[in-house]
Amino acid sequence: MKPLIEAHRGDSGNAPENTLAAFARALNLGVPWIELDVHPAADGTLMVIHDDTVDRTTDGSGAVGDLTVDELSRLDAGVGFSTIYTGERIPRFLDVLELVAPTQTRINVEIKRPPKGMDVARGVVDCLCAFGKQHEYTVSSFDMQTLLDVRKIDPRITLAPIGKMPDILTKAERHGFPWVHGEQSTVTREAIARAHEQGIRVNVWTVDDPERLPFWMDAGVDKICTNQPAFLLDAGRHLAWRS
Repeated sequence: MKPLIEAHRGDSGNAPENTLAAFARALNLGVPWIELDVHPAADGTLMVIHDDTVDRTTDGSGAVGDLTVDELSRLDAGVGFSTIYTGERIPRFLDVLELVAPTQTRINVEIKRPPKGMDVARGVVDCLCAFGKQHEYTVSSFDMQTLLDVRKIDPRITLAPIGKMPDILTKAERHGFPWVHGEQSTVTREAIARAHEQGIRVNVWTVDDPERLPFWMDAGVDKICTNQPAFLLDAGRHLAWRS
């Protein structure tokens, strides 16, 4: 089905974001793609969490980069979402790869702006290589230098700038990136057409309303990132059946 559906931080509308529970729910839905975020712990171990602090999504406080893996792993990343997820933890990137890599679902790894002195690009590539997924998964970032650092390590890894159109499209054209991940209010039919003329595919975020799916299908977008993958998948199947 086109567009492809990507579960934003897992099935984050129905489970605590960026946790193994959210990723397992997304896998059970059969999503073709999962998006996640990585930040390094104090020793450089890659942890799957969106913010650079643990305050919003866990029962702890402080910067991710100031905490050890053991300290991060003891935090509760589920109770704030629902008591049924009490005890859910911040996973390591390797934990998520162990869960997802054996399946057909692919991962869009968003690298957050790395702290100075932390070679997150190398860490991500090493983890992907450990599971043989370096040429199947996508690495994305708002930070252009991070993408270029990944390219230096392995030029065959699929890269995608994140941000607003048309700025990220101009960057993709300049650097030969095959994808752009655009904030939905800035993605137009004209921008999608321009991208496709250059052989660049377009992922739009974050779309949770299934009634918007016909618009994006008609506009020719290639992928939709959503907090509600079940709704978007069901809407897509219904539209396919009607057609």
